[in-house]
Amino acid sequence: MRAWFRSGVAAGIMAFAASGVAMAASAVEDANAAVQAARQGNYEEAIELFTNAINSDELTLKSRAQAYAYRGIAKAAIGDYDSAGLDLNSAVVLDSDYNADAFAFRGFFHMARGENKEAAADLVKSADISVWSYSALWLYLARTKAGVADEGPHSLSAHVAVLAMQTNQDGSTNMTRWPAPVVNFMLGKANEAEIRAAANAGDQSRLGERVCDVDFYLAELDLAKGNTVAAKPKLEAAAKGCPFASFERMGAAAELERMK
Repeated sequence: MRAWFRSGVAAGIMAFAASGVAMAASAVEDANAAVQAARQGNYEEAIELFTNAINSDELTLKSRAQAYAYRGIAKAAIGDYDSAGLDLNSAVVLDSDYNADAFAFRGFFHMARGENKEAAADLVKSADISVWSYSALWLYLARTKAGVADEGPHSLSAHVAVLAMQTNQDGSTNMTRWPAPVVNFMLGKANEAEIRAAANAGDQSRLGERVCDVDFYLAELDLAKGNTVAAKPKLEAAAKGCPFASFERMGAAAELERMK
């Protein structure tokens, strides 16, 4: 699961507050309170708090871009898609050190809205700066849904090679950690039973996040293949079961709205 305030949401907000070293205490407090509100599904409160932080004039350029991006995704979570798009555009236009995330978040939003060519274009721009597991999944799915060949330096297989070289503090690589089983499924190296078994293994405190990922990303692949019948129950499970403040919960709700 990539949280918006982490790439699922809650963890990401804490990073936002810590990164704004020039922030005054009031802006930091608003940002942290927004994180907690989003984690509890109180998106309108989170939006108000992010607005307070943005209007404070106490944010660094990077932190301002983060605040716009997070507020945009929070707006998308309540179905205010037009305003969400404006905020995500603002995050990109600021052209800050946050651009890898800003392009990726806007790309995911485009994909959830069915704007797959625009999504792929944004996600390539993000990947030009940085690649992480979820952004690699998003780009692959956006390209597949748009009918664009997944080839070249930003293909999923090329990104897997990059992820396999990225090491974490414990010495593991990103292709030995979740959501690697989902990535392998997309490459045809695992079946649904195997990735569901992988989701149910490991840290039980994050079980719901892993199950959420399987439901949402398999549904996205179903949609890419034109199989809305198979996708719908998975999206319904994701919209109901994914944690608040996760991209997957927001994305599932947006996809279901478009199916009506």
